[in-house]
Amino acid sequence: MKFLLSLLIASLALGLSPVSKAEDAAPWYQVEVIVFAQQDLYHTEKHRKDLKLAYPGNWRVLKNSSIGQQQEQQQSTPTGEPAEGMETAYISLGERDFKLGSDGYALKRAPGYRVMLHQAWRQQGLDADQSPWVIVAGGEAYGDHSELEGSVRVVLNRYLHFQANLWHTRFGAPAPSASTTFSSQEGSTLQPMDINAEESWPTLPKQPWKNDTAPDSDSAGDFGTQQTVPAWSYESPVYGIEDMVALNQTTRLQLGELTYLDHPNMGVLVLVTRYQPSETP
Repeated sequence: MKFLLSLLIASLALGLSPVSKAEDAAPWYQVEVIVFAQQDLYHTEKHRKDLKLAYPGNWRVLKNSSIGQQQEQQQSTPTGEPAEGMETAYISLGERDFKLGSDGYALKRAPGYRVMLHQAWRQQGLDADQSPWVIVAGGEAYGDHSELEGSVRVVLNRYLHFQANLWHTRFGAPAPSASTTFSSQEGSTLQPMDINAEESWPTLPKQPWKNDTAPDSDSAGDFGTQQTVPAWSYESPVYGIEDMVALNQTTRLQLGELTYLDHPNMGVLVLVTRYQPSETP
């Protein structure tokens, strides 16, 4: 009798094992983000200049996004390609797949607000060691940079969390080119001047997707020391920085519920919902 009972328990355990493995598989989500600013963001107050701006080491760009298209023009094999044949992962979705379309429309019509970014994609839920940061950019373009830059990601540990590391820059008029902007102190070697030296704003980080190869995510860390270059080294027109604010927040998410990241000068709306990917060949 005990032998038969042992066989029955063993059979049940074997029968349940595929279900357990399926439950252990990383779930899929659709992530949608809206970042907006106030129209008169920088007209009434000045902000701190000791900001620490950096892109993460473990990053990727969304395929079909504006950044992804830039990357594809420079690389024959974009780093933003989905891994392991998952054609739905980290691809910028079109408006027809938006779930916050009405919210974005309302913000665009509301006085005093301006939508800088509205983007959605699908991904698996991964822990902090595996989940990549998605690089984003939005608003008006100024030379090689955009008003809104930075990175965001969704992390699944025991609970879902959303992390945002964003900066919003107000650019001034185009600066003189490097060939005409020099220090003229007697007896010194002529060197290009840092156009932001007087204002002491932080130098904008080098955009990692414009490198020839992606950084090694295993060795780079999340936000370690990042290589930066002075703004005057870019070939595109360079704009001086007049003001800047940064948003660096982490918040817990409730699946299917709209989450708001509060900030005095800009806001972030996040919606994460479950997604069932199609079968892959």
